[in-house]
Amino acid sequence: MSHLGKYEQMPLTFEKLKKLEVVLEKEGYSLDEDLGLILQSDYYSYSVTPYDVITFASIGCDGIHFGLLTDFGTVSDLENAFVVCISPMDFGSHIKIVARNIREFVSLICTMKDTGAISNFNHMKEEEEYLNLLKQIKKEEPENKEFIERANYVVEKIISTIRCEIIDDVYQYVERMIRTERKQQTILPTLDGLGVVAMENVFRSHSIYKLEEDMNINLNEVKNFFNTASTVSKLAFIRDAQFTNLISDEIELKELLINEMIKLGLNDEVGRLKNIDD
Repeated sequence: MSHLGKYEQMPLTFEKLKKLEVVLEKEGYSLDEDLGLILQSDYYSYSVTPYDVITFASIGCDGIHFGLLTDFGTVSDLENAFVVCISPMDFGSHIKIVARNIREFVSLICTMKDTGAISNFNHMKEEEEYLNLLKQIKKEEPENKEFIERANYVVEKIISTIRCEIIDDVYQYVERMIRTERKQQTILPTLDGLGVVAMENVFRSHSIYKLEEDMNINLNEVKNFFNTASTVSKLAFIRDAQFTNLISDEIELKELLINEMIKLGLNDEVGRLKNIDD
């Protein structure tokens, strides 16, 4: 698991899920078949997967996957890292924080009884949208009685193993609690909605280099920006450049940013960037 970099091992909740999967399979059940959760021990990524995200699960459809947001390696314990949903086919709304940590992410799965349903959150903001999704899922339950019975059994197993709880109000959890908590942590916004947390003197001014998809990059301007910008501003540039696909499309820009990331000590992130290319 070289993609883990400095973290060396996955969080305990992930390891518990792996062990539970073995038990479930012996009983004729599966996290994958019954809840749509595919655990990923190896690095699973697309060009849009943020470089400071350690992926750990997917749903086996449309490249949708989930990962732990390390905030460029500043998170001390992966067990407490925000969980991000990456849905490559939903460009423009393909990244969203969906859980405060991996344990609460598992709570979301138990609540929805379908991991894939969580990817719908990427293009939802209003309470009515969440309520409609939950109503639709509830409406379909009688038509899938056997599936629901199996899902309920697996959910009970997860709850007893992970000691997680059903989330009473999904909208409040995702759109209010998580968004508020994340906003309090970040010092500069980014196009992907993740933002950048404070990493240096909070009183230093930070600037944003405006980027957009398909724009022509002036490398000299970018170099000048990196020569004078704060670390937070540089990280925001990296997030925005990846979000707009500029790193994938502009080879010279990518090489420049790899060098700048190395200067910042972001060797793990550089490794993941190169892993995506491979």
